[in-house]
Order: sequence, then C-alpha cells, then structure tokens
Amino acid sequence: MLRQYLYISTAPGLPREEIENILEACKRNNEKRDVTGLLLYNGRNFMQLLEGDAADLFWVMRKISSDKRHSGISRLADIAVDERSCPDWTMRHVQIADDVDARRAKLEAELPDNLQRRIRETILNFAILN
Repeated sequence: MLRQYLYISTAPGLPREEIENILEACKRNNEKRDVTGLLLYNGRNFMQLLEGDAADLFWVMRKISSDKRHSGISRLADIAVDERSCPDWTMRHVQIADDVDARRAKLEAELPDNLQRRIRETILNFAILN
C-alpha cells in the first residue's frame, strides 16, 4: 500500500555542508527502498515528505529517528495515496528563501500540483516558521 508521511523535527543551526550530507544520505537510502519525497530546512527545523510502501517508510523513519542531528520528530500526516506526488524525486531539497514573505511563494511554485490539499497547506505553513 502506497503512503505519504509528513514529519517535522528540530535541528537548529546545521551548516550547509551538513544539510548536503543529509540530502546525499537520503537519496541513497530512499533509492534503495523506492521512497520519494522532499526535504525542507529553515535553519531550525526539518520538514520532510516521504512517499512509498508502508514497510519502506517505516524503515526510513527508523533510520531518521536514530539520527542525532535532530530531535523532537513529530508526525504531521500518514495517509494512504493512490499515486506518488513526487515520483521522480528520490529526495528533493526545496531551498527556502531567507525572506519570510518570499518563502510561501517559492514553495508554492515548487510543490507538486497533485499534493493533497491538507499536505500542501501544512508544507506552505512551514514557510512562516523561523
């Protein structure tokens, strides 16, 4: 069964190089498990959308939960879906603009059109967090 999982976590002040290392690890692990999605980082929090088979998402989340670079992982959504919203993204990093006013517009432009409304709004609301 195909699922989408959305979570947020806290990871203040990670340098750009560390974010790049995390993205590369995500891409490698997700490709092995046929998991797709996107990753956002605002300088304090991660928000990640993962999609794939439930067992594969569970495996990825166990790996994420053991990563000491962030804490306070909170599930925001865990839903069954008929198709992937991000089928070509093993892990897409959507850069968040520094200007808070520009963040929502930038995210809106980059998010897949077929995201469920609730998931889209949750991700867009992430744009205003500092």
